[in-house]
Order: sequence, then structure tokens, then C-alpha cells
Amino acid sequence: MAGFFHSQVCHYLKRYNPLNWLYRTPALPAAFIPDEKELKRWVSSDWIEYQAWLFHHAFVSLHDWQALRAQAQAWQDKPLFSLITPVFNTPLKLLYECIYSVQTQAYPHWELCLVDDGSTRKAMLALLEAMTQDDPRVRLLHLQQNQGICAATNAGLAMAQGDYVGFLDHDDRIAPNALFIMAKTIREQPDVQVLYSDRDMLSPHNKRFMHLFKPGWSPETLLSGNYLFHLLIYRRDFLQQLGGVRQAFEGSQDYDLILRAADAGAKIQHVPHMLYQWRQHANSVALEHNAKAYAYAAGMQALEDSLYRRGLSGEVTENPHLWRGNYRVKLTDSAKPAQVLRWTEAAHCQATLQQASAAHELAEDKIILGAGVEADTEESLLELRRWLQVPGVGLVTGKLLHGDTLVHAGLVQRPSGEPLALYAGHPDSTPGYMAVTASVRNVSSVHPACCAISGAVWAQLGGLNPAYQGAHALLDFSLRALQAGYRIVYTPFARFQSSEPLCWLAQDQARFADEWREWLAQGDPYYNPWLSLSTNDMGLELQIP
Repeated sequence: MAGFFHSQVCHYLKRYNPLNWLYRTPALPAAFIPDEKELKRWVSSDWIEYQAWLFHHAFVSLHDWQALRAQAQAWQDKPLFSLITPVFNTPLKLLYECIYSVQTQAYPHWELCLVDDGSTRKAMLALLEAMTQDDPRVRLLHLQQNQGICAATNAGLAMAQGDYVGFLDHDDRIAPNALFIMAKTIREQPDVQVLYSDRDMLSPHNKRFMHLFKPGWSPETLLSGNYLFHLLIYRRDFLQQLGGVRQAFEGSQDYDLILRAADAGAKIQHVPHMLYQWRQHANSVALEHNAKAYAYAAGMQALEDSLYRRGLSGEVTENPHLWRGNYRVKLTDSAKPAQVLRWTEAAHCQATLQQASAAHELAEDKIILGAGVEADTEESLLELRRWLQVPGVGLVTGKLLHGDTLVHAGLVQRPSGEPLALYAGHPDSTPGYMAVTASVRNVSSVHPACCAISGAVWAQLGGLNPAYQGAHALLDFSLRALQAGYRIVYTPFARFQSSEPLCWLAQDQARFADEWREWLAQGDPYYNPWLSLSTNDMGLELQIP
């Protein structure tokens, strides 16, 4: 199979890849122009499954490229993008690939603002000059001395003339259709202020791997780390209101910026396309997490500032169970009272749920536990309630275990009405894709066996729907809460042990699938559409024709 995909990829690229014939800069030495072997690496992966996905879903053929260019030219409104790229002593080959990936965009309405941050390598400076000679869209600013990433970024923002601003690191690449897809999204949603795409990584051998297929906009997931960055596009007038990046957060300036944007109520949109390629090399955070240790301290400070702006109190630390760049926000304990409702036996789900629903006039927060479910410590019950203090959060669910094995680390809704329990059956120590089992994040529904519900939300929605006799009543309640504008949080720091299976009833599943048919057909907003719904380990959904 590996040999088949390799041969097909080589054949495809030789015939159709627009990088074989597009923009060439005459002033450049031939050594800087990628040869056929190099071009193949630009769209190839040593991960066989990902290579299959790239082959079927990420290649832009010559015909595709021309069609996108013609479509963009026919638009009446053509947003101009300003890409900001600070540069400092970048290896020549990597810098050329970065600039070349912009020049080969199917969407032509862009400017690349290169800010040389006091580089000393003469060959690199000569390359910058050469790249600006034949394309007026490539603009160059020299800073007299090295001032750091924040100062260089803000200098680039001052240069920018576009309607929208994007950030491109000096050794990374963007896909040939990246700006076209962003422009198309903006035309369809003109009120959007921030857009972000999926991204993968470039290995030291220039192969693509470590894909990151992200969820839809998830405010609480952002509090666990910057999952948005690359490719990130801001509307320029909104970025100016934010005041650009802040030098006090050097190393995590992009995290501080998006947290401030979120706190300002920005309309943020996920664009589920693989548009950015983040490079690993010896001095990059992408390869060596300790390369810029100061960045993680800045990240924690950015989170503390965000909590202060929101009027929340709590402690921010690095998540001890994960790699660097992942954080834990431990909010101060809630002083509000809570009512505990328990499902005493699986056979009596209906009676228990009716009892819970009848209590909806009580304003206390509700904690619901299934039959045979116990909190490992009082801390778990406190953790559930802490997140109900966050404005907009209406429900919270915890991690459910059977011994050292995961039962639930977040449910994903499927069109069949049967939810997918991520990493069920895996060891508790499994962090999972995007660290989903070990990070506080947004989900579409609680797990009915361990959850907390805001008393105000309970009262507003009238409690549980008595038409459901089993666990789907809480899935139905979750989706009603989402429709009412509330968010749902999963926290792995609220841990529960389960000794009995939950009662999922066939008639409830059928009712749920029918009543929520349209919502379910659109896909779970907190689960990327390119991830599998048939396996619980978040593998790729190839969808090969």
C-alpha cells in the first residue's frame, strides 16, 4: 500500500502540481528553486494514513488552481490580505520556501510584509532583496537592530494595508489554496473577525506529519493552551483596536493576543481545511519544547490576565500530565449550594429522571451521578462546580473510569443518535489526540453518569424532557442548552469511578436521532469533520472515493 501511494503521488505531482510551473523569481540563483524531488516532499508524508488523506483531499491540481484563480478574479469584493513575517537570520532554503508558498497562492490579492529584525547574514539579506525585486506585493522593512518578535510583528502591522492580517513564521509554509479559502469564508461570513485553520508539521526532512484537525471555536479549550494558532487571520481594524501584540508576553504573544480577542467578544470562525505547515527544526518549539522556556511563563501570565479581565479568580499552572504549552486553570471553589441527584439503579432511570425534572423550580446547581458512580475525592465534585462560574458555561462533565480504564473522556454526537465515547477502553494515562482526555475543553454534551448543571439553566430549560426514559434525556438537555447559547465543559480533573453500565435505551436513541436530525447531520461542532466517527481514537476519516 505504501508503494502504491508513493507512486501515485509522484505521478500526480509530475503532471498536475502547480508548483512545477508557477511563479519563478528570475533574480534567484537556481539552487534556491525547488527541484522535482523537493516539490514531491512538499506534499508527501511518511505517515501512510496521512499520505492517503493528503493525496485525496489536500492536493491542488493545475486545473484546480486555475479554477480558483478565475473564481477569485470574478468576485466583486476581494479582501486584501497582509501576511506579517518577521525574519531573523533564517536559513536560506527555509526562507525561500516560506516566501514561495505565498507567491504561489491561487488567490492573488495579498501583500507579504517581511520585517528583517536586524539580521547579520549577508546571503539571507541578499535573498530578501532578490525576492522583492520582481513582485511588488512582497514588501521589505529593515530594522537597524534586533528587537525581538513582538517589536518586529508590530512593525509589520504598521506596514500592513490589507483588510485582513495573517501571521506567517519565517520558516513555515501555507497551502496554495490557503488565502482563497479564507477569502471565500470571509465573503460568506462578512462579520467574522478572526479565522483559524487546521495545520500540520514539517519534519526536519521536509515531510508533512503531525496533523492537527481542530474543533470549532472552543473558548474553554483555549484556556488549556493555544490550539488556534497557525493559520490565524484577524480583521485589521479589530487587530488595531486590540493594540497589536504586547512585548511583555514575548514568546506567547500570539496566545495573549487571541485571549484578548476572545475576551473582547470577537466572532471567531474555524475553517476546517489543512492550510498551514509548521516547521520543526533544532531551535523551534515545534521540535524541542524547552527551546524557549520563557514562552511558557508568558503563556501562564497571559492566562492570568485573561482570568482577571473576566472577573474570575484561580490558579494557573502548566498541566503536569502533558507536554509544555498545555495549562491548567484551577478556578476558586464556588460558594453556591448544589443538589445531588443520583440514578439509584439502571432499571429505575425513568423514575429518577422524573424526580430530577420535578425539581427544576429549585435554583440550586444540580450534580447528577449514575448508578454505581462515585467521585474519587470531594475535589472532583468541587471541580465540576468551579466551571459553572464561567459566564456562558451551563453544564460540566468529568472523566469517567472503570479502574484504570477510560469509560468516557468526552462524548461526540453522531447522526445515529448513539454518542461516541472518546478513548473508551484505553488506559487512563492516554492523553489522546490534541490531549483531549487530559485537558479542560468544550464538548457538545455531558456524560449522563457524571455532570453538573447550572440551576439557572435547569430552570430556564424546564429540566429534563420526560419523553426520554433513559440517559438520552441528558443528551437532549445538552443540545437544548447549546441552542440556548450555553457552553459545555469537560474537565479531566473531576474523576469518577463507575461500576455499572449506563442505561442507553433503543427507543430513546431513535427519538433523539429523529428530533435532532438536522443538528446531528451538520456534525458535532467540537469534533473535526475529518476525524473518524467509527473508532474512538480520533483517527483520520479518509473518505476515499
